[in-house]
Amino acid sequence: MSIGGIVGVSIAGAVVLFVAFLLLRAALTKPKKRVIVQREEIEFDEEEFAARLSGAVRIPTVTVQGDNTDYTPFLQYHEYLEKTFPNVFAHAEKTIINGYSLVLKIDGSDKSLLPACFLSHQDVVPAPPEGWSVEPFAGEIKDGYVWGRGSLDMKWHKIALLSALDRLLAEGKTPVRGIYCCFGHDEEITGKDGAKNIAAYLLDKGVRFEYLIDEGGSVMDGAILGSEKPIAIIGVCEKGYVDYVLSSTMDGGHASNPRKASSVTTVAQAVYDLSHLPMRTKLTPPIKRMFKNVAPYMKFSYKILFANGDVLAPLLRAVLPKVSPLLNAALRTTFGFTQLCGSDAPNVIPASASAVVNVRINIGQTQEQVKKYIQKAVGKKISVTELNPGYDPTPVSNMDSDAFRVLEETIRETYGDIAVTPYPFIAATDAKHYTKLCDNIYRFGPIEMTTDDQKLIHAIDERVNIKSATKGMQFFKDFIEKTCFQEG
Repeated sequence: MSIGGIVGVSIAGAVVLFVAFLLLRAALTKPKKRVIVQREEIEFDEEEFAARLSGAVRIPTVTVQGDNTDYTPFLQYHEYLEKTFPNVFAHAEKTIINGYSLVLKIDGSDKSLLPACFLSHQDVVPAPPEGWSVEPFAGEIKDGYVWGRGSLDMKWHKIALLSALDRLLAEGKTPVRGIYCCFGHDEEITGKDGAKNIAAYLLDKGVRFEYLIDEGGSVMDGAILGSEKPIAIIGVCEKGYVDYVLSSTMDGGHASNPRKASSVTTVAQAVYDLSHLPMRTKLTPPIKRMFKNVAPYMKFSYKILFANGDVLAPLLRAVLPKVSPLLNAALRTTFGFTQLCGSDAPNVIPASASAVVNVRINIGQTQEQVKKYIQKAVGKKISVTELNPGYDPTPVSNMDSDAFRVLEETIRETYGDIAVTPYPFIAATDAKHYTKLCDNIYRFGPIEMTTDDQKLIHAIDERVNIKSATKGMQFFKDFIEKTCFQEG
């Protein structure tokens, strides 16, 4: 046999062995055998939960900004919570921060234990009635859902949390670990007046938390990752955020005598260039852990890729962003173009034009790095400036802490033997303000969300499934009881 033939056979043999190696690893990737005592009965009444949530939705706690200066709904909301959850407020020390944010502190009997913290913002986005099939703030209960603005984002979460805590206290139980409930009033506009001030207040008092739970992930349809079972995703970090203005200034004039280049065409070219030059994808530690945790539950064809994520990383980085916008956002810094500004008249070429790009910064990158990248992509004719103060990605929380372990355990007891995994939360929460107070920050709302449910957040006909939310209430009770009411 010639040298070329020997080389060819060797290469073919190596390829066969490599493919066999990938297939074997995939075949051996199976869910761990666990002893799971899944809860069969829900202690809470669905009708009672629905009535409580309906009452909360009827109070229109729309984020106060711009021409809206009326904080009365927030004061009414405080009164409603205090009336609805008497045991919580009887045991808690209540502190009002910056007029409308609420901090509830319940002492634990063991002062050596760091307290737990639960976040749940009070405010909701506006809801003009046009297009709705129900009144946005009527809190209507029908078809197994509570309808209305804030029902899904995120009053169900607060009602479920406080219902669980109120029940534990009503049973005469005393927490061993202290419990804080911190409810900001402007999360929808970054929490600059609410959560940021709560965190500063707690930091000034020297408070540290064992763990912190906020909104974020949920129990979602696993089909997007090829899982045959649902996936519970827990946000262990969140991406950074900043808005940049891309602007150009050139001679303007009458549109009947256009020059080859103008401020508008220069900005348009910049938008085109940046949209076609995305930043590189990166498999961050939470993404790698997600692949590892979800792979055992995947169909075999998907399992070949994800069980071999360490070997096939370049392929995954190239392919996954094309599968869905969600995966693309989890793997890289994203550029979302949101606003364009040019002339006020249709027959005038403006001297200046601009575009706003909403940037969500990936884990491990900074605003400074991203700004340099954008400037290089759009060229020297474009000015790149910050529209508002942004922030870098948060640190990645401990994915192996005792709190995470109990969180994972309680999820499976509630929802069965499903994949539970950390992941990078691609949006923003109030939790970003608490990173100096806690190393174990987890963004998870215990609710089953279909793809259609996810589309209802901030949307027309927002609503929450009563049965699913009631199960989430049971999750909260079990998790809080394990971590705050049981010694050892």
